[in-house]
Amino acid sequence: MSGKKVVVIGAGMIGLCCAYYLNKKGFQVTVLDNGDGSDNCSYGNAGYFCPSHIIPLASPGIISQGLKWMLDSQSPFFIKPRLNKDLLSWVLQFKKAATKKRVAKAAPLLHELCMKSKSLIEEILDRENIESAYKKSGLLMLCKTKRELQHEIAAAQLASSFGQQASEISVAEAEKLNPGLEMNIAGAVYFRNDACFTPHLFMNRLKEVLLTKGVTIRYNQQVESFNIKGKKIAQVNLKGSQVIADEFVIATGSWTPILVKNLKLKVPMQGGKGYSFDVANPPIIPKTPAILTEGRVAMTPMANATRFAGTMEINGLNRSINSNRVEGIKNSIKEFFPQFEAHHFSNIKPWVGLRPCSPDGLPYVGKPKKFENLILATGHAMLGVTMGPVTGQLVSNIISGDKMSTDISLLDVDRYS
Repeated sequence: MSGKKVVVIGAGMIGLCCAYYLNKKGFQVTVLDNGDGSDNCSYGNAGYFCPSHIIPLASPGIISQGLKWMLDSQSPFFIKPRLNKDLLSWVLQFKKAATKKRVAKAAPLLHELCMKSKSLIEEILDRENIESAYKKSGLLMLCKTKRELQHEIAAAQLASSFGQQASEISVAEAEKLNPGLEMNIAGAVYFRNDACFTPHLFMNRLKEVLLTKGVTIRYNQQVESFNIKGKKIAQVNLKGSQVIADEFVIATGSWTPILVKNLKLKVPMQGGKGYSFDVANPPIIPKTPAILTEGRVAMTPMANATRFAGTMEINGLNRSINSNRVEGIKNSIKEFFPQFEAHHFSNIKPWVGLRPCSPDGLPYVGKPKKFENLILATGHAMLGVTMGPVTGQLVSNIISGDKMSTDISLLDVDRYS
């Protein structure tokens, strides 16, 4: 086993977790990334470990709700209309997947993987002595309307049916979990199994850990092509150099479809643009993470600030900042929390990232039939952080040929081929 070379393309949460578990099994690992290591989704996200999120993005009602939101420039979900074959195909596949039957099949798998991943992150933090402001404080779903509250109660009941601790709580109980924070809400649901951390603290420390363990990490490496021999990839060609390996892992998020076109693989994906910003001096420092459900805004108490993150904008690989979307997040915060006023947002620096969204809301993890030594680990949408550790472990098990304890056939990378 030891000495076998593995190249991991992508140095986000998924890529680094793959490198961690592969290194643990004795593989020689090289991580390649086309950025500088600080500009992917793994840094500016809400930092949630959320086993509560067992309903995939493609779910009943999302299409009709999305059509209503299309007319609102500040709405939390938006698909930019454009004549693009890949987008039209993705939308049709998304619509096909957004059924109760598909959700019922996906929920048990997402529950199992997310709960396992939360245990694994706690193992990594403990074993490697990583300080990331990790808090097992649960997650509040705050609802302004009774209708949205009923929707969240149903989600809590589903999570409870798998053994998660989730229930409706009163407004007073929600406010008690965030002392001093006034809430303009009709009610709340509390998912007690969820946790959060400060993403950049974890990512930077994990990189250091990997380097000390002998993993090579190379940034600003542009993959140009692959050399293929039969059913195997022999080497990856970069701008100005090549890397030969025995196994290859692609963990490149929203950029995966472009990369795998080289390999004539079909992996439908759209980048779901999300925004975040940190408020250094909020009127009240919250204690418990919360999602403002109608605005689809996440609030996370982080090491040195309170982070707000939100929106899902399907607009190709466009990473420009749409100020209307940022205003939409601010307006939601002020609607839910009256103590927040315009001046609290005067010094914010909006961040933008692309979540890799498959049509059915499930990631792609595994080997395509076309290649014997290629594994895809991508398409995690909003669950990239949550599912990072378990994905890394799954990839290391696939490469080492270890028995899988979980049936991951729903994550089949060829399911749209």
